[in-house]
Amino acid sequence: MRDPIKKAGKTPVIPRRANAVVTGLQDVYKPYYSTRSAIERFFGRIKENKRLALRFDKLTSTFFSFFALAAIKSLNLIC
Repeated sequence: MRDPIKKAGKTPVIPRRANAVVTGLQDVYKPYYSTRSAIERFFGRIKENKRLALRFDKLTSTFFSFFALAAIKSLNLIC
C-alpha cells in the first residue's frame, strides 16, 4: 500500500498495525496524520446530514448554502 503512494511522489500517512515491529506513527508523520484525522472527522460530521450525503437539493446554490450551515454547525459556531 505504501509503495504506490511513494511512487506517486506523496508521503504515506498510514498508521501501522498494533503488532508491527515498529508500532504506531513515526514522529515525522504525526502532524500529517492529525491534519488528516481532523479532515476525516469534519466530513464524517457533515455526512450525518442525510440531505448532504444524498444530495437532495437540485440547485447548487441551495446545496452549498446547506453545506455552509452544516459546516458551521459541525464546528460548533452555532448551537
